[in-house]
Amino acid sequence: MAYGDYDGPNKPDKGHEGGSCNRTLCQDNPADWYNHGSHSWYCESCMRAIRFDTFNLRDWERKWQPKCGHPMFETRAQITARENV
Repeated sequence: MAYGDYDGPNKPDKGHEGGSCNRTLCQDNPADWYNHGSHSWYCESCMRAIRFDTFNLRDWERKWQPKCGHPMFETRAQITARENV
């Protein structure tokens, strides 16, 4: 389901790993992309829209990535690999 297509109650697993996307008006699953800014999980489609938005990308790369040392969004496998180095 594309962002903006859903108009109903939030699913109980909204924003949880493997559950429904955390983005408002999106209930797509699986939510496999963790956003380090919002501390929630997103579907791939919404991850791309948020991550590659000009403002969001520039802000993350300038303010946060140098401090954090990782991208704005990661999968569980990417987080685990980075933490086990």
